[in-house]
Amino acid sequence: MNSALADQLEAAVIALSSHGALRDRLANAYSNHLCDLDAQDLPLEVQQDFADLGKAMHAARALPGDTVVRASVRKFSNDEAQRYAALIVRVYGAEMQSLNAALRPPTRITSPARGNSALTALLTLEGGSGAAGRNKHASGA
Repeated sequence: MNSALADQLEAAVIALSSHGALRDRLANAYSNHLCDLDAQDLPLEVQQDFADLGKAMHAARALPGDTVVRASVRKFSNDEAQRYAALIVRVYGAEMQSLNAALRPPTRITSPARGNSALTALLTLEGGSGAAGRNKHASGA
């Protein structure tokens, strides 16, 4: 369980949801909160996508006075920027699910066949004797 990781991902999602242009928010979220994360620390189902995000964020060459991340994000299409922003939110969600699963107490698993047959037997007993008994009393017999 890594709450520091969850805190970083949450800060990135908050940065994404702030005001400003999407590309600026995306560059800010990645640069300030995600660039130091290792994909291996994330839930398995998002590791490859996060690694791809890291490559995309370092794909362009920075001009003087700029950063590699800002230069890379500037070259994204609108669809790419939206897709990567959505990925960050998805990574955060996957980490929260992982944390919740780690915190959830183990549940007792019962055999469905045994549970269903016991319920069926109880309903049969109740329905057979109870209904017949009620019908006799209702008819006055």
